[in-house]
Amino acid sequence: MENQTQTGQQDMSQLKSMFSDYQKKQSQTTNKKSREDLLAKYFVPRKAKEIFRILPPKAGRKHIDEAFFHVISTNAAGGKKKHGTVIYCPAHNDPKVPKLDANGKPLLDGNGAPMLVPAPCPLCAKHKTWLAKQDPSLKGIKKENMNDLQLVVKAKNDEIYKEAIKWEAKKFYIVRGIDKGLEKDGVKFWRFKHNYKNQGTLDKVLPILEDYMTSQQADFSDALTGTDLNIIMTDSEFNGHVYKAISAITAKGKSPLHADPQVMQAWLDDDITWRDVFLPKKAPNTTPYEFLEMCAGGTNPYWEDTDQTNKHWVFPGRPDLETKANTRTMNLDSEEKNFEQASDLEELPRVTISNITPEKVGEFTDDASDVGKETLAAAPVVETAPVADASVEDDVEDDVEDENLDSGSDYDDLPF
Repeated sequence: MENQTQTGQQDMSQLKSMFSDYQKKQSQTTNKKSREDLLAKYFVPRKAKEIFRILPPKAGRKHIDEAFFHVISTNAAGGKKKHGTVIYCPAHNDPKVPKLDANGKPLLDGNGAPMLVPAPCPLCAKHKTWLAKQDPSLKGIKKENMNDLQLVVKAKNDEIYKEAIKWEAKKFYIVRGIDKGLEKDGVKFWRFKHNYKNQGTLDKVLPILEDYMTSQQADFSDALTGTDLNIIMTDSEFNGHVYKAISAITAKGKSPLHADPQVMQAWLDDDITWRDVFLPKKAPNTTPYEFLEMCAGGTNPYWEDTDQTNKHWVFPGRPDLETKANTRTMNLDSEEKNFEQASDLEELPRVTISNITPEKVGEFTDDASDVGKETLAAAPVVETAPVADASVEDDVEDDVEDENLDSGSDYDDLPF
């Protein structure tokens, strides 16, 4: 009887393990988001009236996060330039890294601890390189006290500075909340630029939130006593371009986050963060750092889709990477990181064949490197098929068009 009880407990333990493994695999599958999934996490006010509800922050987080992104011009389909491409900055957003000496060894401070510096970012490096080109002789001299020669030098310094700030990382604010017009999308993120003239989105939002908390004596983000925000949009024009701008923001008054408690709790429990949405850019067979290097050199890769019959990746100046990106090959030397085998494989007895001799096998002259060559040579080349281009306007006040999800950047989500 005791043995039967132990056996039953083992069976129950195995069943629980089975359910646990299933849930883990389901989680791994659902956590991998497609382009459409990620785009649904952007809140970009475009309609004449939008309604947005700010969610209470997770433990240890703020209602409004600060993050940094570069806003640059990049190569785009049709040989054109895409202005206002928003790119994640590792130097400002990632943890600091050890500073290395000429031999690649970490430098230590006076206490023997590694000296830490910002993570490397080629775009930040280009910003500093341009600033270093300025003539330092004018430092501390006011313009009204400069002679004619110094004014010429200042004009040149000003031109250098204008080029330098194109590569500087810009501060953005990110708010986590719900788009009441598209509740099915769940938690979204509203990202907008810092405005040094105090005329930006943040400068419109904060007074409304402060007034609500003062008049209602309630947290504007509370799930039961918080408030929805009415965002009124209008058409505006800048440099000949018409874009959407925020005309006014008002608080609607106290209301629950959602009438259904289960929906409300699901939104509150969602652990997604802005880092899951505003991802570093990359391209096939390149790292985010390499992509930044290409952007700094004006040779960033892009998805060419102007010809619907010949969509492909373009890598300016790198035909090797371009060929690799547009060709699907089978690499017999690659190591499968997630190579799976039958679950009962370890339980099967090992089979030893002892009656085979060299004479019975015969002579085999092919090298292992030749195995499968004929099959591969005859197999058709399969082209990659990244999802069609989809751009997202981000900070409409500054006419910034977000390309954080530029065409083809989710290539590793494709079913091949």
